This record gives sequence, C-alpha cells and structure tokens, in this order.
Amino acid sequence: MSFKNVKKTMIDKDLNIKELSEITGYTRGHLSNVINGHIDSFRAKKVISLALEKQFSELWDNQDSLK
Repeated sequence: MSFKNVKKTMIDKDLNIKELSEITGYTRGHLSNVINGHIDSFRAKKVISLALEKQFSELWDNQDSLK
C-alpha cells in the first residue's frame, strides 16, 4: 500500500505531517487524507513526492500515475 511508502519515507527523513504541511503548503488534514487514500489528488501526490525527494512511482501505486 502506498501510504506505508510515504510514512516510511517521512520517518526516514525525520518529518512529521506538520512539517510536510509547511513544506508543501497543504493543510495537515488534506495531506493526511491523501496519504491515507481518502482523497485521490494526483497534484497533491506529486507535490508530496517532490517534497520527500522521491520519484512518484516510489511512493504511489502504479495505477495512481495513470490518472
């Protein structure tokens, strides 16, 4: 599941959701919903990938990149 990849990367980079929020400009709630799969936002996923310095495909399932 993709949320595990994102959370693992956040832990590896010693980032919490508040810090990721400050980096991306998205609210903590929105980030949490995207990361946990409650909201499907390609744009937010792309911004999260960039903020975590990872390729999109490293964090999200293959089907996400087809949208």
